[in-house]
Amino acid sequence: MTDNRPHNPDIEICIKRSKRKSIVGRVVPNGNIEVRAPLSTTTDDINKFLDKYEHKFLPIVAKYREMSATVLAHPFGYGGEVLLLGKWLPIKEAADDNNGYWAQYKDGAFQLKPDMSEDNMRYHISDVMYELAQPIFEEKLHHYSDLMGVNYRAWTIGSARKVHGSCRSDGKITLSWRIIMMSEQVIEYIIVHELAHIKHMNHAKVFRDEVAAVLPDWEERRKAHGEYGFMLRCCGWI
Repeated sequence: MTDNRPHNPDIEICIKRSKRKSIVGRVVPNGNIEVRAPLSTTTDDINKFLDKYEHKFLPIVAKYREMSATVLAHPFGYGGEVLLLGKWLPIKEAADDNNGYWAQYKDGAFQLKPDMSEDNMRYHISDVMYELAQPIFEEKLHHYSDLMGVNYRAWTIGSARKVHGSCRSDGKITLSWRIIMMSEQVIEYIIVHELAHIKHMNHAKVFRDEVAAVLPDWEERRKAHGEYGFMLRCCGWI
């Protein structure tokens, strides 16, 4: 069921009733609001809920719509752009045989062979990003592990869409190649976060203090991580 609030007619309210005990709401990627409610919830109950929490939803709606507009301004494909280290870089059709590669990073752009489907473009660009990520992640892991006085057993690059970093109890760290599309500040936050887990396998205050000792602005970096995650979802990368 969908509805619109009279004083915010451009925001669509999607109402989903189910066998649950309470009303919850969230802003979905298109900038509208989804409300999940018990089967017996009336429209008046939902309106009261929205009246109570609207001041929290509206800034998120505005931010999501702003980021969606940014993504629309950078379409994917030949002549389009893709994120690398937080910057939008061009995707170009290679003028020659591209040195035998389907895709390569050259002269500040992703050079692709012509006539590739979007799926193939993404596949080969992801291969290039994987290779670009390797030395950057390795250098930052060495730097921050020395700074924090921790030793990780091993590390590897994964391709997880949602869990961008993980640390096992035996000290093995996995970083998703997808975070190479985010800013260096966000990459550093994710790496420091996982290195801190070598000392503290939880998110208690002592863990947060460990991260803050290295990155005093870690909360801003965490927020930026969420924003990049949203943009990459809109772009079809996660």
